[in-house]
Amino acid sequence: MEVAQCPEVAPLPFPNLSLTVPYCEALSYAQGRLKMLGSGGLKPFCETHQLTYTNVINLKNGKLKREEPRLVQRLLSTLAVPTELLHYPPGSKTPCFLLPDAEALATFRSQLQFLSAAQ
Repeated sequence: MEVAQCPEVAPLPFPNLSLTVPYCEALSYAQGRLKMLGSGGLKPFCETHQLTYTNVINLKNGKLKREEPRLVQRLLSTLAVPTELLHYPPGSKTPCFLLPDAEALATFRSQLQFLSAAQ
C-alpha cells in the first residue's frame, strides 16, 4: 500500500510591519479614488469588478454601518493597490493593510496626500 505524500508547503514569512497602513488611511484612499470616477462612472465600475453597488456607494459617501476591511481590500485590489490584511497589533479589532514593498507604500502615501489635499 502506497502512502500519499503531501507537497511541501512554504512557511508563511514574517511580514514587514513598516509596510502597513491603518484601515482609516486605506478607507480614505479608496474613497478618494472612487470620487475620481465622476458622475455615472461608479455603476459600470462596480459591474465590471463584481462589486455590490450599494456597498460601494455607502463606502464612498462614508455611510458604512461598520468597518468593512474586506470590501476596502477588494476595492484597493481593483485600483491596482495589492494588499494583505493583517490583524496587528495582536488582538486589535481593526486590521491593517500590508503593501508588497517600499515602492508601493511610497506611491500609496503620495497619492493619499494628493487625494486628501483635493478634498
